[in-house]
Amino acid sequence: MNERTHSFGYWLRRRRKALDLTQEVLGRQVSCSRFAIRKIEADERRPSRHLAERLAERLAIPADERAAFLDAARAVRSADQLPLAVEPVEPLKRAAAGAATPDLLDEPSTSAVPTSTAFRHVPFVGRTDEFGHLIGLIAGLTSGSGHVALLEGEAGIGKSRLVREVIRHVHSLGLATLAANCYEIEKGVPYQPVIELVGQALEKCSTPTIQRLGPVSLAELASLAPAVAERVPNLPTLSAQFPEARQARLFRAIEQLFDALAGSGQIVIVVDDIHWVDDASLQFLHYLARHVQRRRALVILAYRGEEVAADGRVATLVESIRREQHAHHLSLARLSSADTHALLAASADPALQAPGLGVWLHRETEGHPFFLVSILQSILEQGSLAAENPSAWRAEALAFPPAAVPTLPEALRDSVRSRVARVPREVRSILDVAAVLGRRFDFDTLRAVTREPASTLLDSVDTLVERNLLREEEDSGLYDFSHDKIREAVYLDIGSTRRMLLHRAVAEALEPLASSESKEHAARLGQHYERAQVWAKAITYLIEAAHHSQSLFATREALGLLDRAVALVEAHPTGAEQGVQLKLYEQRGAARALAGQMQGAVADFERVIDAARAARDRMRERDLLIQLGMAYRRSDSYDRATECLAEALEASRAMHDDRHTADTLYHLGTVAWSDCRNAEAIEYHQEAVEICERLKLTDLVAVQAFHGRGEAYFADAQPEPAIECYARSIELAQSIGDKSYECENLMMIGWACIGYMGLGDYPRAAKNLEAGLTIARAADFEWHMGPLLIAQDHVRSCLGDYSEAWDGLNETLRRLEALKLVRYQIMAYNMLGYVLLDLNLFTEAADRFEQGLQVASDAKITYWTPLLQANLAIARTRMGRLDVQAELEQALSFAQARREGWFSTRCLEGLAEISLARGNTGQCLAYADELLRLAKGGKLREMMARAHRWRGEAFLADKAYGPAASELYCAAELSAQLGRLRLAWDVHCALARLCGGGGRPHEANNHQLKAQEIAARIASNLRGSDLKAALPACE
Repeated sequence: MNERTHSFGYWLRRRRKALDLTQEVLGRQVSCSRFAIRKIEADERRPSRHLAERLAERLAIPADERAAFLDAARAVRSADQLPLAVEPVEPLKRAAAGAATPDLLDEPSTSAVPTSTAFRHVPFVGRTDEFGHLIGLIAGLTSGSGHVALLEGEAGIGKSRLVREVIRHVHSLGLATLAANCYEIEKGVPYQPVIELVGQALEKCSTPTIQRLGPVSLAELASLAPAVAERVPNLPTLSAQFPEARQARLFRAIEQLFDALAGSGQIVIVVDDIHWVDDASLQFLHYLARHVQRRRALVILAYRGEEVAADGRVATLVESIRREQHAHHLSLARLSSADTHALLAASADPALQAPGLGVWLHRETEGHPFFLVSILQSILEQGSLAAENPSAWRAEALAFPPAAVPTLPEALRDSVRSRVARVPREVRSILDVAAVLGRRFDFDTLRAVTREPASTLLDSVDTLVERNLLREEEDSGLYDFSHDKIREAVYLDIGSTRRMLLHRAVAEALEPLASSESKEHAARLGQHYERAQVWAKAITYLIEAAHHSQSLFATREALGLLDRAVALVEAHPTGAEQGVQLKLYEQRGAARALAGQMQGAVADFERVIDAARAARDRMRERDLLIQLGMAYRRSDSYDRATECLAEALEASRAMHDDRHTADTLYHLGTVAWSDCRNAEAIEYHQEAVEICERLKLTDLVAVQAFHGRGEAYFADAQPEPAIECYARSIELAQSIGDKSYECENLMMIGWACIGYMGLGDYPRAAKNLEAGLTIARAADFEWHMGPLLIAQDHVRSCLGDYSEAWDGLNETLRRLEALKLVRYQIMAYNMLGYVLLDLNLFTEAADRFEQGLQVASDAKITYWTPLLQANLAIARTRMGRLDVQAELEQALSFAQARREGWFSTRCLEGLAEISLARGNTGQCLAYADELLRLAKGGKLREMMARAHRWRGEAFLADKAYGPAASELYCAAELSAQLGRLRLAWDVHCALARLCGGGGRPHEANNHQLKAQEIAARIASNLRGSDLKAALPACE
């Protein structure tokens, strides 16, 4: 089936022609532009719901077919279910004529305002260099590399006009384009220009193209544009956990959508007025600008330099982009005198050929394009220039501009006011409504606010377009002011009372539209009701908008909205009930905690806690203390977290609420575990498990309790009971459908099977890690992806696949850095250093361990620091430094005091190696004995092999060949069972020295050959990698 010939646009064109209607006539009859009809027929956009309903009415769609028609129009179902020609043409015409409403088919209103001669089609002059530069960048996209162009200039300098000319050129080439504007009124609304770009891309992409993006990417896009779910139903529900990861994937999904639209061609993406960009969109634009080099795309970002200089966020963005090699900065200057004369010469109006007019205009306007055109528009509207006698004009006879103009901006505003003053009163009211709307708008919205008949309103809008005060966008059929300075002047000239009433009218007109799309409209409604001084509704919608912002992980915007809501509540306490006010402070406290604003978060939470105490609501107080405690935990303020949670625990015990006692114990244990206080974590988690077993709980509290107890066992170097707890937690999680904990427990079983901190069962580790990754990828658990990928690559390196492990760990580290996941970055640095240690690249390994320790120090995190310190000491020992024993002994003491067995084992191994390097074989044996005892107690097979190896090395150094052979052959057998390649190499090298020293050259040669085979396997694995092993020859 040919998709295009069965599309809605194709069907619409056939139906229109059957009715003998032109695009222009049909557009007028349904109150939209011919451009909108053209775009719909070309399947480049979808009609709005209201426009689709008007099309159905005008095209005489039978009642029993209307549902299918509306679904096809909105891309909910295919248009192939619509009949192309079920009736003869004449009956169709009669049916359509009978269906039309009078106000759409009547002749234009006799009250329509005739337009004066206007300078509507302004010639494009003075931008040859800039236009040529951008066209050259577009032509170069075929090479496969993209660019970002920063277009800078003052207000009214012609940035938007240049962009429109570029887009017109791109359209002539048949390339994909996306364009959006930022609006001052929407600075606090997250992703507004991005939503505009995504919406355009969705309208231009066919449904099969969109479906190829994958369900998780589509679900991310649906969070911005609900229309995605209409076209691709049954999308997965995404986790609300971990905002940074969700935001990163959202950005990738948008990027994929743009790539899908471009297909095998090129694409141009424009965002104008980014000096008004919201923070979430700013982050996306930064992402897009940095990644555009890898695709055939040109991104154009236009802004006012003076506005950017006053906004540190956007200034940082611009400076960052300018440093990119693929960035181009274009600064627009004012028009020269020659440009001004060229503009007049290019005009078809004879009145503009008056001698001396160009000189006068350039002198008065200083070559400012918008000011120049505004003055010309005013002159023409006044009739000061007559086409029949252009030489008769005199500058001093003009009513505008004033004789003395102190500054250009003031003169510019005066020129706008002069033009607006000549707009007829009935049309001016439409202009006022447009200014209050504050952004581009469609005909339906304007009609809903003004309540004007469609034909009368359309005449008024046409008048404003003719006067160059409004413009109709060809691509979308939307209307906007021809320049924001016009909007500003119109808005400021509206009286305060009338402005307030208009904001209320706009809000009331938009509110029904928001019932189905409240997420998108809540912020606008909040703003309009705030300016209308309807405090209750303003507060309600600002809170709702903040919720939506948080769901999109736009924390800055959410906080801004919550701050406004709090300010309104404090200024107008009757605007919200006390319960709503307290919930507002609680919501802001949680948002502040996520943003790292702990002082403000604490103030908000304490306000709500105090209210709960005053009301003697002990349960509410306890729940809030838990929230505050977990907020402290997220900011790694473990002492304060423990204080809050301990108070909550005391409250739960006092209320004899065992279930909440178990829940609070779990949180306390998690805080202690994160702070390397595993001795305390063991007690908390053990009590939580005992309560769950006594109460026979099988809910989330039990899932968490067993998971926490497993973590405490694992940190205590007891992987078998840890795995038993994880398995029980998985069983409970599956019974309640909790995929997140199922995934996390599989991950922890994988870690518990790794060699140097677990059982040393690498196949089992790989199996569980892959199962966890499968769930994480399918169910959107980004929080788990980092440690899963780190563990998976560590398993690969232990089994000899160093090349893939190295690449994977570095990729994961970059991902974690982008997501600002500090805790997992520390783990990644440790594992990268571990790979380098295995390859005898000691200096490089030490660098990675030092980087990990620095990251931990900067973040004030103790997690994993003993392990990093042990590995750093080992690397330095192998570099020849023997002064690190004290540091390792301190790390060991720290780990043992806190029952961090998984760290103690590595510290003991490092101390054994250092002792041997310093010639103290007795001390080496002592540390190796302690390591062996700990390893046997926890059945840590790899650590047992390492203990036997160091015992053997110590005996060998003392020439005690018998005991040395016993220990080393035991280590060799264990390393072979484990498949641990580098450990096997170490042991065979030691056995070669043992046999050589004991007078068994044949056996020594066999061990040398085995060591050489392992080294060759490692070297082969690294072929083509940027890593080279430095394993010495086995002597």
